[in-house]
Amino acid sequence: MNSLIRPSPNRWQARWLALAILPVLAAPDLLVGQSAEPTHEPGKARVSAEITSPGELARRIDQILQDPALARAHIGLTVQVAETGEVLYTRDGEKRFTPASNVKLITGAVGLAVLGPEYRWATKLIADGPINDGALEGNLWIIGGGDPSLERDELRAWIKHLRMAGIRRIDGDVIGDDRVFSEPQWGRGWMWDDLFAGWSAGVSGLQLAPNTVNAAIVPGADLGDSTSMVLRAKGPSLPISNRVLTGAPGSDVRLQFVLPPDGGNVELRGWVPLGPDSVRLYLATPHPTHYLLDWMESLLSAEEIVVDGDFRRPRRGENLADDYWSHVALSSPFSRVLGDMMKPSDNQMAETILRTIGLEEGSAGSPEEGIQVVGSSLADWGIEPGAIELADGSGLSRYNEVTPNAIVRMLRAVWRHPDYKTFLHGLPVAGVDGTMRRRLVATPAFDNAHAKTGSMSGVRAVSGYLLDGSGETLVFSLLLNGYDAPGSVAVALEDLLIEQIALYRRPIEPGWPELRSVP
Repeated sequence: MNSLIRPSPNRWQARWLALAILPVLAAPDLLVGQSAEPTHEPGKARVSAEITSPGELARRIDQILQDPALARAHIGLTVQVAETGEVLYTRDGEKRFTPASNVKLITGAVGLAVLGPEYRWATKLIADGPINDGALEGNLWIIGGGDPSLERDELRAWIKHLRMAGIRRIDGDVIGDDRVFSEPQWGRGWMWDDLFAGWSAGVSGLQLAPNTVNAAIVPGADLGDSTSMVLRAKGPSLPISNRVLTGAPGSDVRLQFVLPPDGGNVELRGWVPLGPDSVRLYLATPHPTHYLLDWMESLLSAEEIVVDGDFRRPRRGENLADDYWSHVALSSPFSRVLGDMMKPSDNQMAETILRTIGLEEGSAGSPEEGIQVVGSSLADWGIEPGAIELADGSGLSRYNEVTPNAIVRMLRAVWRHPDYKTFLHGLPVAGVDGTMRRRLVATPAFDNAHAKTGSMSGVRAVSGYLLDGSGETLVFSLLLNGYDAPGSVAVALEDLLIEQIALYRRPIEPGWPELRSVP
């Protein structure tokens, strides 16, 4: 049997495209549209004529946009000089497009402005009863603050603090209080047949990062045999009943999640082909809080801390009454979370930031409150109502609509913000890291363009900053909707457009503003 090591992104994507109920409709940018590994030496740009006027730039862009692969596409593109405000190119800049993960630019920018780079989320462990002879005579509360960067190692650190407090047994329950954020755990307009996929992992006030599981379906020994679902790393089992059978050799993968009408575990049904290959699954856990509590149960047991009660969420109306012992764990600063969200395009983190904005500036940790705060911030930056219409914070919803001009105006406002460098460093860098790491190598945009990508079926987006040949900062937003060419072709055309923008250069005229350095 082959190793369960994850195959290349393109092969992995092909696996998912075969699924009946889990198509790649809103996959993270890392999983779709990747170009091949570069064949040129990084940093050595191809020889290409510089562009010395906006007219020549427009001619080249227009020529690229006439490609037959874009014949059915809706295309919006705006390029502006940050220092002067001069618009070098625009096409349908005021029309609205589905932006996919370019929404994260908005969530990240407003989050940075509202929360600040040093903001941290707090998670509290509180014992509501006394500790006597190694026993906590009560419940252990884990009160979430929405930390989007909480990893398993932090849970292990919590257990060390419990032992330091002398706790060897908990007579009551372990209660995961996630009510800092309101339900539901998913965003408005998320596709129902994506909710079990890892990129659609839900959000909770108490959650692990990531709230996902890598698994595999292993075929049986003969046609019609049952299959096995195995986890690719140690951890709690998922409440999924595997009903998948072994199909004919060479047959397509057909998998479907079914919700039983009378309740119970979600069922995975269908078949996978007989043979040596397993089928990889990238899954969201059913609920973030329950998954964290499952990990706590496992880790406490491993450390021989006995829990007599249950691992559960609070009951209706149940609140912490007493505080006999407590420990507060702080998250990474927002400046780090920003990069952890934007570079790999992490949907869970983006949705958490949106709810946190609502919590800190509104009255509740809800996406609706967060979107209201975003709207106020955008208005302060001169973006008119309707130019950016959001339904979530990650871009998974197709209800999101933005104009290229509005994205460019927002990015230029961030460029003028004191924390611009923090925002810039959080973006993927062409040919270097994040979702841009394999793109634009051996072009003038290599290690130059800092841009956020976005991808869904029929949608590609890329917006950000780059330095042109004369040292000006150019702000750009390119949005493609409705194309029917392969995603790799759309990405190649995106890269060609960005390369032409990076080739722009003109003599600096007297009186031109002093250059703003970019590290």
